[in-house]
Amino acid sequence: MEKYKLKPYQHKGKIDYLQGLNPEQKEVVENGNGAALVLAGAGSGKTRVLIHRLAYLLYQGVSPKNILLVTFTNRASAEMTHRAESLIHSSLKGLWAGTFHHIGNRILRREAKHLGYSSNFSIADSEDAKSLIGDCLQSLGYHKKEKMFPKKRLLYNIYSLAINSQTDSDEIIAKFYPHLQEYAHQIKKIFSHYQQKKKQANVMDFSDLLSKWLEILEDPQLAKKYSQTFRYILVDEYQDTNQIQFEILKKLSTYHKNILVVGDDAQSIYSFRAAQISNLLDFPKVFKTDKIFKLEINYRSSPQILNLANAIIEHNVCQYPKKLKAVKDDTEIPHLVSAKDVYQQAKFVGQRVLELNREGTPLSEIAVLFRSRFQALELEMEMTKRNIPYIVRGGLRFFEQAHIKDVISFLKIIINPHDEIAFKRALSLYRGIGKNYAYRIWEKLILENNSPYQVLEKIPKRQKTGFKEFNNLFTQLKKIKKPEDALEKILKMYKEYCYLSFDNAAERLMDLEEMVKMSYNYPTIKEFLNDSGSYEEFKSEKRIPEEEREEVLTLTTIHQAKGLEWEAVFIIGFCEYDFPHAKALNSQESLEEERRLFYVATTRTKSFFYISYPQTKFSHKTGIIITRPSMFAHELPQENYQEIILEEEI
Repeated sequence: MEKYKLKPYQHKGKIDYLQGLNPEQKEVVENGNGAALVLAGAGSGKTRVLIHRLAYLLYQGVSPKNILLVTFTNRASAEMTHRAESLIHSSLKGLWAGTFHHIGNRILRREAKHLGYSSNFSIADSEDAKSLIGDCLQSLGYHKKEKMFPKKRLLYNIYSLAINSQTDSDEIIAKFYPHLQEYAHQIKKIFSHYQQKKKQANVMDFSDLLSKWLEILEDPQLAKKYSQTFRYILVDEYQDTNQIQFEILKKLSTYHKNILVVGDDAQSIYSFRAAQISNLLDFPKVFKTDKIFKLEINYRSSPQILNLANAIIEHNVCQYPKKLKAVKDDTEIPHLVSAKDVYQQAKFVGQRVLELNREGTPLSEIAVLFRSRFQALELEMEMTKRNIPYIVRGGLRFFEQAHIKDVISFLKIIINPHDEIAFKRALSLYRGIGKNYAYRIWEKLILENNSPYQVLEKIPKRQKTGFKEFNNLFTQLKKIKKPEDALEKILKMYKEYCYLSFDNAAERLMDLEEMVKMSYNYPTIKEFLNDSGSYEEFKSEKRIPEEEREEVLTLTTIHQAKGLEWEAVFIIGFCEYDFPHAKALNSQESLEEERRLFYVATTRTKSFFYISYPQTKFSHKTGIIITRPSMFAHELPQENYQEIILEEEI
C-alpha cells in the first residue's frame, strides 16, 4: 500500500494583513506589542482586529506554537484560526487556541503528575459533578436530615462560583445565598469531601481545569516554562474574565510581557458568573502600561441608535469613556412607548412585529429583549394568539420551565388524580422522597388501591413525613375552586424547595407570581389548565422544522442577547424596580452594571428600536399598582428618542 503525506501549506507571496482595516484597527495590529488594552466598542470589529493581529505576528515570523489565543467559546477560536489561515494562506498547526478550559486541559494533561493526578484523568461535566456532590451528601448523611437540605445542583453552583472567584464558600453564601447561612458549615464539609473523591477517582471538573492550572503555575519552574513558551498572548472578551483567569494571565505574561487584551468595559454584565470589570479597568496599573487603544467606529447601528447608546453609558463613573461613531446612514429615531398595562404592551409588540415583517424585515431580524424572564409571559401569550412563530433563546418557553411544571403538577392531580407523571413529579419535591420512591408510593396508592393512611403505615419513617405533608396539602387543595387560591397555597410549600434547589430562586418565584397573576383571569382550575396547556403546544424551538427555523421571532433576556444583532429590537418592561433590578438600587457598582445592561440591549439593534413600559402592573399581593418608567429613561436627552402613547381603536 502506498502512503501519501499531507504537508502544511505555506504561501510565499506578499500578504496584505492590513487590508480592510480602518485607521484605529491598523494601529492595534501594527503596534500591539508589550502589554496593550484594546477598548472595542460594540460593533467595532474586534474579531477582525484579533484575526489580523494574529496574521501580522505570523507574517513577522512568530511560530504558531509561541502564540496563545484565548476566547470564550471554542467556536470563536476555530473561526478566528480559520480566517487567519485564509488571510495568510498558511497552516496554523501548533497554535494554542481555545477557551481557558480548553487550554487548561491541554496543559494539565502534560503536567498532571505534579498535582498527584495521572495524565489520563477524566473530566466530569456539570451533570457528573452534580452526581458526585450528591454522593457526598449521601456518604455524609445529610440526605437523611429531617429538615430539607440544599440540593446538589445548587451546591455545585456555589462551589463553582467560589472556585472561579477565588473566594471562600462562606463569603459566597453570605453574599449571594444568605438564606443558606445555617448550612455553611455542612456545605464546607461537603466541598472538602467532594475534592477528596475527585482526587481518588482521578477526575477533574470544569472548575479544576482553571484552579489546577493556576496551581501548576504556582511552581516557579513550570510558570517560567509556560511564560517563555507564550511569546504573545491574545485575549478576547477580556471584560468577562474572572479572578482565577486574571491570575493565570498574569503568570503567563511574566517573561515576554506581550499580552494584548480586547474588551469593552461598557459590556461587562456577568458579575453573577464571577466576571470582574476591575480586571479590565485596572489592566494598565496591573500590567504597568499606558498603551490603550480605542475602537469607536461602529459598523452595526444607525447614528440615531448610537446617539442613544452614548447618552446611556456616559452616566457611568467607573469606565473608560468612549463615543461610538456610525458609518451607516440615518434611520428612524428610537421610540419610548407608554402602555396602559402589560397586556397592551404585548399587543403593541405583536402588532408592530407584523407591520415590520410586512414592510420587509424578516422575523429572524427582529428580537424582543427583557431584563427578567417573568416579563415575557403575556408576550408569549400574545405571539401565540397572533400566530407569530418564536423561539426563546437560551431557555425554555414559560410553561416548559422546571419550576412552572413543578407547581402545575399539583393542579393537574386535582383535576386528574390518575395523572401518574404529575403525581410523581409533585411527590418527589418532598424531603426523603426521590423519583424512584415516588413511583413505589404511586403503586401502593393507585395500583394496589390503598388509602393514603394505609400507605403511611407501609412506608419507612424517612418517607412518611414527606408523604404526610403531601397528603395534607391535597386534602386542602381539593376544597379550593379558584386557581389563584390553589396556587397561593402550593407556593407556600414550594418556596422553601425553590430556595434550596435553584441558584436564581428569587427570579423563579417572580415567574410563579406572574403565573398566579395570570390565573386571576380564570374562574376554575380546569379552565386555567386548559389554556396553559394550549400555550405549551404552540411552536417551540424543538418543534420548528429545520427549513423554517430561520424565519422566527427571537425572545431573549438581555444577558443571552450579548454578542448578537438584529435589524429591529424591542425592550419590554422598562419600568422602575424591574429595570434596573430592585436589588441593584442599593449599590453604585450594581447600578452601573444595570446601566451597562441597558447599553448592551441598545447596541444589539441596527435600525429600529422600541423601548416600552406599562403604566400599571397587577400584583396578587397588593392589587393594581401605578408604575413609572425606569430611572434610566429620565437620564436620556429628549432629542434622542420620540415618545409614543398607545390608544385602543374602538
